Amino acid sequence: MRIHKIRLLAAAVLSFVFSVLYNGLVHLVILGSANRQVEALRRADFSSKMWISLPATLATTFLFTAIYAFFVSEKNARTGLLYGFCFGVLIAIMVDLNQYVLYPLPFPLVAKWALFGIIEFSLMGVIVGSVVRDRA
Repeated sequence: MRIHKIRLLAAAVLSFVFSVLYNGLVHLVILGSANRQVEALRRADFSSKMWISLPATLATTFLFTAIYAFFVSEKNARTGLLYGFCFGVLIAIMVDLNQYVLYPLPFPLVAKWALFGIIEFSLMGVIVGSVVRDRA
């Protein structure tokens, strides 16, 4: 089975755009006031380092797409959803839960970050699975 490079690139770009918009909606609008609870824990130079999140998101979405394209055998929106859900749970455990252990964060906020992250990766999986799919 040959992976079509244009579909792979399109899926990664769509995932990146979705992730930036989704995270803006979630963290600035939906969880904006909840996230303010932890502002005191932020770096003093937070805004000067904010740009780093864009290349990190770009790398994550390309890696997410590549792993799906090269290692998932059945490619469609349904398996993309399952792949994204599993990926999201893995990230929630590795990132959100470990941040809760390391920093004095309120658990309800961390749980919301984890839930919204799982939803994000599940939806990204649907996007990738819809673009990088088996031929009918």
